[in-house]
Amino acid sequence: MNEKLRIKSKIEFENIITTGKKKSNQFFTIYNKERKLEFPRFGVTLGKKFGNAVHRNKYKRILREIIRNNQKKFENSFDYIIIMKKTCEGLNYKVIENNLLTLINQEEK
Repeated sequence: MNEKLRIKSKIEFENIITTGKKKSNQFFTIYNKERKLEFPRFGVTLGKKFGNAVHRNKYKRILREIIRNNQKKFENSFDYIIIMKKTCEGLNYKVIENNLLTLINQEEK
């Protein structure tokens, strides 16, 4: 995922989580907040209960790849914080992708 599409700052994360809209299912929680840019930005996070750093980073890479491949399905003028829940552990790429895209499609309605 391109660097300009990432949200890294703790202040931005907290701002989007506290003031943005929330949508969740059993696998993900997504916060989004509107802003004035021509492209969406994404923050990806997992809790420490998910496992050690190597395990968490593996799932972050999977999630970033899903975002990169499906970027056109996200609204352009929004920032997104995507929190993966522990229930995703052990699922394959396609199942994770389908669950995320289902939640995103619900998000837009």
